[in-house]
Amino acid sequence: MRYQKFLILALLFSWLLTGCHSHDHPEEAAQTEAPTVSVTLYTKATELFLEYPQLVAGEEAKFLVHLTDLKDFKPVTTGKLVMTFTHQSGEKVTVTEEKPARAGIFTPTVKIGKTGKYKLEMNLTGSQVNDLITVDEVVVFASNREFPPEKEENAALVSFLKEQQWKIDYATEPVATQMMQSSIISTGEFIAKPESFSKVISPLTGIILVKKNANFPKIGAFVKKGATLLHISPTSDAGLNLQKIKSDYLLAGQELERVKLLYEKNAVSKKRLEEATSDYDTKSAVYNALLDQVKLTENGFSILAPIDGYIESVFVSLGSHVTSGQELLSIINPARIVLKANVPAAKYEAADKAVDASFIIEGQDEELVLSKLRGKKVAISSSVNPANRTVPVYFEFDNPKRSIKIGMYAEVFIKTGKPEETMAIPESAIVDEDGNSTVYVLVGGESFEKRIVKTGVKDNGFVQILSGLKEGERIVTKGAYQVRLAALAPESAIGHGHTH
Repeated sequence: MRYQKFLILALLFSWLLTGCHSHDHPEEAAQTEAPTVSVTLYTKATELFLEYPQLVAGEEAKFLVHLTDLKDFKPVTTGKLVMTFTHQSGEKVTVTEEKPARAGIFTPTVKIGKTGKYKLEMNLTGSQVNDLITVDEVVVFASNREFPPEKEENAALVSFLKEQQWKIDYATEPVATQMMQSSIISTGEFIAKPESFSKVISPLTGIILVKKNANFPKIGAFVKKGATLLHISPTSDAGLNLQKIKSDYLLAGQELERVKLLYEKNAVSKKRLEEATSDYDTKSAVYNALLDQVKLTENGFSILAPIDGYIESVFVSLGSHVTSGQELLSIINPARIVLKANVPAAKYEAADKAVDASFIIEGQDEELVLSKLRGKKVAISSSVNPANRTVPVYFEFDNPKRSIKIGMYAEVFIKTGKPEETMAIPESAIVDEDGNSTVYVLVGGESFEKRIVKTGVKDNGFVQILSGLKEGERIVTKGAYQVRLAALAPESAIGHGHTH
């Protein structure tokens, strides 16, 4: 223990100063070594790791008070610490430290004159943390002969000192239960809804004149359905072609009415009526599609936006000559998009019964739940992709902040079971060691036990624990890999402590 080492070094130093005069009864000197008491406690704001020698009435003892701010698991660097020892009789002893001796550590010297059991209240006040920490029992003995036998050290424990913890991204938390669902993990890609993406095609041949396109479309601009995108000045042939589309539509309508009258008089066959109806429907569709895209003006034709959305691409420029059928630009509305999840073929039946799904976008940490985005499963493919043996499953959901871009990838968790309350820990707590899922359990402030666990389903960044842990045990959730490295280093064994 670090206090034993400290006292041995102190005795050796004293022996050197006095000319190497040895004691006649070295076994009595060994009896004066006070075993170390260590206490680890947590409040909502602070972690306390307290070390002190067994106390003897009337003798001074140095306390090592390690205080960690649980907001970030960094040392408490400022503040005043008032320690009040209250005897069973009500008598009090107070010790005050105005500031830490160094980051995270207060080193008060305590002297208590009366034997018995005390309650220790530690009042920390300062700009960083304000907290009251209570140690239920501190015992003061009449002499060292009353000390209880010291417990054997567990050589299997891993030592990872406070000074090491404070330097890294480190955190612990108690094992608890939470609601989890079984899920299928897959990869996914965000794609546009078919009705939310449109290519704008030129219906005629012409020129995009500069003087008639002062508001030429810009990539990223939002447009409403029916808004003018650009103006095309047609060639003479193109103008005649548009007029012909309108004329064909009107003539087809007139012909249909004529055939209907004749059919009522049994003057034409039913087949002739069906032909006239089909011809009209075809020419009506062409003409109406033209009206959705084009507006006739005095000097040409205005091309109209077919949907609400953002201009994604522009394929022409001012002064361009365009031909009928040429793609001018594309518009996308990402307010509601589709997640295409590629599920292993062996699991498609379970995926087809999905009750919900969540995803983590590439390069991000946040897990988004589809049901919270008004999402739903809309389709599952009827064929398997032969290249990777997956079946596409499609989910549709709201994209309110337009933050998810078409073409992005994600890790997808398809929920296939009912939510159940089960013991679970963050995935970050698990370290893979030779194929075993390993967790580091906090035994004391600087002591850890390596524990192999059996895991179950994963959900929302957590993993189910089937065996190996108990609810309430405190585990390392950040920095577990560094604790593992300490376990691999020979100097990390318990007993190779540090002196303060």
